[in-house]
Order: sequence, then structure tokens, then C-alpha cells
Amino acid sequence: MSHKTEATVLIQAKAGKAEELKAAMQELIDETLKEPGCELFKIFQHDGNPEAFTLWEIFSNPSALTEHMDKSYTQKFFSLGLTESLSAIHHAQLSR
Repeated sequence: MSHKTEATVLIQAKAGKAEELKAAMQELIDETLKEPGCELFKIFQHDGNPEAFTLWEIFSNPSALTEHMDKSYTQKFFSLGLTESLSAIHHAQLSR
């Protein structure tokens, strides 16, 4: 079993804020991918519901995710208040 920190995060934009949220998420993606502990960070917009998004993230270990959450650009993203809800599902890969 992997010691990586992996999650799927369901993100719902506030009504009418999807485009603004997409721009903010692109900035977050660009900065997060530079982090040495980030192995995967992809955000997808849902077909049929443009205000819903799914984030797939993998960090090399739990402390890498903690460091990511403490970064100024991550804190800025959350402070914008563009999301209605966030729901994280943490998981570990069973196959190699």
C-alpha cells in the first residue's frame, strides 16, 4: 500500500461564479505543480454542470499536503470564497 496522500475533491462553485473559480483554480494548479511534493494535481469541470468540478491530487506524503495547504496561494484561493462546497474523499491506491 502507498504512503502517498491521495484525494478526490468535489467542488461546487457558488452560483454564477464558475468562470471566476476556473481562473482562480488555474492559478492554484500552476503554483501547486511547482511544489516538490506534488505528484498530481488536476481539476476537471463536469459535463452538464459547469459549476461542478473534481480535483484529483496526489502528494508524496502527508507533510507535503500539509505544506501545500499552508502555502500563501492556497490560502488565497480559499479566502476568495468562490466555492459553495468542498468534499474530499481520501484514498490509497491498491494496485501498483
